[in-house]
Amino acid sequence: MDKENRILNGLQTGKTPDELADELDMRKQTIIAMVELLVHQGLVKEIDCSSTCESCIMGKSCASSGAGREKLYIVDEEKEE
Repeated sequence: MDKENRILNGLQTGKTPDELADELDMRKQTIIAMVELLVHQGLVKEIDCSSTCESCIMGKSCASSGAGREKLYIVDEEKEE
């Protein structure tokens, strides 16, 4: 499986860029660049964590809480197919 698909799969399971960098043995900056490319391609959406967790699409399953958390992303299921 190529790294782009591994990143997509990791994002689907809620992994952060830090976790993906460790898992794929890549620099975090490289992962972030690849994720931003996936965002630009419409395959991934960035979740806005500036609002309250109750109004967030990931509110019930997100392990992050509070200010200063890492950016979160979700895979756009419609575009992935």
